Amino acid sequence: MEGSDKETTHNRYLTTADSPLTKRDLQNLLQEATAEIKAHTKAELNRQIQSLKADLEALSHRTDHAEAKLTKLADTTSSHSQDITYLHGKLAALEEEIEDLNNRSRRNNIRVRGLPETVTNDQLQASLTDLFNTLLPEATQHDLAMDRAHRALRPLALNPDTPRDVIVRMHRFPIKEQLVRQARQNPPTFQQQTIALYQDLAPSTLKKRRDLRQLTNTLNHHSIRYMWGHPFKLLVRRENQTHILSNAAEMIPFAESLGLTLLPLQPNRPPGPRGRRQEPISHSPRRTPRKRAPPRPQDGSPQRH
Repeated sequence: MEGSDKETTHNRYLTTADSPLTKRDLQNLLQEATAEIKAHTKAELNRQIQSLKADLEALSHRTDHAEAKLTKLADTTSSHSQDITYLHGKLAALEEEIEDLNNRSRRNNIRVRGLPETVTNDQLQASLTDLFNTLLPEATQHDLAMDRAHRALRPLALNPDTPRDVIVRMHRFPIKEQLVRQARQNPPTFQQQTIALYQDLAPSTLKKRRDLRQLTNTLNHHSIRYMWGHPFKLLVRRENQTHILSNAAEMIPFAESLGLTLLPLQPNRPPGPRGRRQEPISHSPRRTPRKRAPPRPQDGSPQRH
């Protein structure tokens, strides 16, 4: 039916030589073409709009789903962050407790530094007994009883002047304290070697003390007394107040609270067993400078001195 109408309209505007196309006919043709184009364009736009609308709805659904997942992930991340913070604190507390237990298990230990490597393992206890008798002459063999004594478990040093430490476990804690105190006041000697006695500590505690070396050097420079506490802490008594530091990260504000400025660290070159500075180890032989002979007189006569 639609095709028949178009054909009728088309035939109505057919021109012949006797009836030319008028202006009105052209206007009618233009109006019909415009209406047809509008209808086609409107239909195409409606189709595309519906397609875009469907795509937007799908995108909106995916966006809502993604936002929901992001919200859930944010909540989970926040929860995990709190858990991690809690676990970090718990781990630090456990490490501190283990370190304290480690140090407590070493309370009867003495670290002897400077005992020559010529003293063999079989001779350790006898040599240490003689050394300790010089510090505590009134002590009996029963007082100086040792549970064990051995060298530090590390390879021999290339420099023979730096023997390995000896770790001794004394059977009686008061005797161990007296030995360390006496050695601090009057360092003993063994085979012309200066011997030092220290409290045996956990490696983690020694590292923490090294981290505070700049502060302790500053305190020593100003003749300010301090002491170490357990679990690890540094206690400083100044102007009738006790200041406590347990974290190296707070060293600068801690020094400022004492009215001090930290001194710069000097290169760490520990003295050898005899109190002299150790020479750096070199794998190339040293050359001894040769002495030059005095010049001979040109006249051949002997030179006078």
